[in-house]
Amino acid sequence: MRASPSRFAAVRDHVAPRSPPVAAVDRVVYGLTQPLLGVRLLATHRSLLKAALVPAVLLAAFCAAIALAGHRDDFLHRFYVTFAVLAPLPSIVLAGHYARLAAHARHALGFSRVDPCIEPLRRNLARAIKQAILVAIVLAPISGLLHMVPGIGWLFVQAAAAVWALHWVVVEAFDAARVLRPGQTLADLDAAALLVQSPWYVRWLFHAADRVPFGGRLVLRFARLCDRLSLPWREEIALVEEHPTLMIGFALSTAALLAVPVLNLAFRPIVIVGASHVLGQLESTDYRSRTPPG
Repeated sequence: MRASPSRFAAVRDHVAPRSPPVAAVDRVVYGLTQPLLGVRLLATHRSLLKAALVPAVLLAAFCAAIALAGHRDDFLHRFYVTFAVLAPLPSIVLAGHYARLAAHARHALGFSRVDPCIEPLRRNLARAIKQAILVAIVLAPISGLLHMVPGIGWLFVQAAAAVWALHWVVVEAFDAARVLRPGQTLADLDAAALLVQSPWYVRWLFHAADRVPFGGRLVLRFARLCDRLSLPWREEIALVEEHPTLMIGFALSTAALLAVPVLNLAFRPIVIVGASHVLGQLESTDYRSRTPPG
C-alpha cells in the first residue's frame, strides 16, 4: 500500500524546524526526530557539513598515519583499533570546534545571533573527570540497594544503569550545544548555574539524609559532594527534568546513534545540531509564553 501524501507531509513536519508540540506523545516523537532534523540541516548547508566532518577527518588522518607506521598487511586492523580507542578524544580536544558548530547551527536555523561557548582545554578535562566521577558514584549506592532485591535485583540494576546512561546522553548533548549570548562570558554561565536548583538526584539525597534511621550525616556529605560535581550541568539537568517527554524521545534516538562503534564520532555533529535546535526553540520567548512544561 502506498503511503498517502498527508503522511509524508507529517514526516516532513517532524523534521522541519518548529516549536515542540504540547501533547505528550507528540513531544516524544518530536524528540525522536531531532537527529533527522540534524541530518537534514547538514545536508542542506555545505559550510555546516564541512565543519561537521572536520573532527572525523582529522582523527582518520591521524589514525592512518599511525597505521602506516607498521606493516602494510595490518593497516586496516590498526586503523580501526586506533580509531575506536581515540574516538572519545575529539569531544575534549576539539570541544572548541564543536562549540563553533553549535553556534553555526543556531544561525543556520534562524535563531538570534550567539557566540560559541569555547572553554580552555584544562577546563574541558576537569569537566570530563568530574562527569566520570559523578556518573559512577551516584549510581553505586543505588546499585548496591537494588542488588539486595531477591531474585531479580540484577534486572533492576541493569534498568537503573540504562536510565542513568540515557539521562547523561541527553545532558551531554545539550552541554555540547551550549552557546553564549553576545557579551556573555564563561563566568556569567557559572554564575547563572548557581541560581539553578540542585539536580533531582541531589534533592533526593538531601531528602533521604533527613529520614534515614542512621548515617544521615554521611548521606548529607555525599549529597553535597554530588551537588558540587553536578554544578557544570545544572541547567542541562534542569532542562531534562522540566521537559521529560521530549527528552525521552531525544535520548532514545541519540543513544541509538552514539552507541554505534567508531561511527559515533560522525554522528556526534548530528546530535549537536539537533540539540541546538531544541535549545533554540525552548529558549524562544514565544514558546515559553504559550506552552506548559512537560
